[in-house]
Amino acid sequence: MKIAMVNPPFRFTTDQWITVPPQGYGAIQWVCAHLIRGMRALGHEITLLGAPGSPMPPDVKVLDATTPAHFDTWAARADVDIVHDHTNGLIDPAIVTRRAGFLSTHHLTGSPRHALNCTYVSTAQRAAADGPIIPLPVDPEQHRFRGQKDDYLLFLGRISAHKGAYEAAAFAAAAGFRLMLAGPCWEPEYLDRIEVDFVHVIDRVGEVGGAERRDMIAGARAVLVLSQPVTGPWGHPWCEPGATVVSEAAVSGTPVIATRNGCLPELVPGVGRFVEYESSFTARDARDVIDDLPEPRTVRQIGLQRWHYMSIARQYEALYRGVLAGNQWGDVGPTGVGSASPICGES
Repeated sequence: MKIAMVNPPFRFTTDQWITVPPQGYGAIQWVCAHLIRGMRALGHEITLLGAPGSPMPPDVKVLDATTPAHFDTWAARADVDIVHDHTNGLIDPAIVTRRAGFLSTHHLTGSPRHALNCTYVSTAQRAAADGPIIPLPVDPEQHRFRGQKDDYLLFLGRISAHKGAYEAAAFAAAAGFRLMLAGPCWEPEYLDRIEVDFVHVIDRVGEVGGAERRDMIAGARAVLVLSQPVTGPWGHPWCEPGATVVSEAAVSGTPVIATRNGCLPELVPGVGRFVEYESSFTARDARDVIDDLPEPRTVRQIGLQRWHYMSIARQYEALYRGVLAGNQWGDVGPTGVGSASPICGES
């Protein structure tokens, strides 16, 4: 098949786009990178849109399209069999389906803008919609397994209230561990609060990528994914949709400590332990969680079974063939980006 993978276009700097794979923070970009690798291994031809300058192999076409108008112009004359949209609604399926099959993956919380042939990354995310569930992929070759861990905990993601960075620092303080705080921050007052309250606990390292990111995940005693049901970027209580960092940690043999927000109850069993919301952690309870974490080799084995990119690629390949054979699900019309999900992170 000829497959077009459409990445959400965001800028890394004023004159550079976030590439596939990303230079730093970019969960969806990693999903696209893993799927492209899997589809190539299965013998398919790939075109990538929405990420100009991406360091792809020569047999992958990288186009400069980065706006809805660019996408529509390309789709109207595209020579592909199927378009897989990861942009959360920038592609108009009505234009695509005049010439090719269409399928999308919803990466946000709430309902998708276009529900036609939309797939979801967790049961929690799909609660407000209908369609197949395919987990987020991970490439174990992009990560490093370490059986012996260092004495630090890791928060890896957007430093924000809905992602629980403050709560991660509070847990690390209660457990008696340093916290590596890695990721972008667009809410400086929130970061200031963390740095004031936990100045002796955190090491802020900013955005990390490449070998530094790989080694940081592999060396951590645990990765903290303490997502909170507070108002998120789209104006309603946050429901963690996919949590790529859980699978990345797992294939590195690094267990996860998480809340029960959104998809996390689906992902964490076997590879980690749960804690309650907010930041009231006692030293005894925090240490009990640390001491009860699963062993690194068990965590890695489960991670490979659940999220290996080749397994996920085959699941998408089957859906592609079904769409080209005439299968269809979901509604054609728009439903509105960010409409509230009934579970809202309280699962």
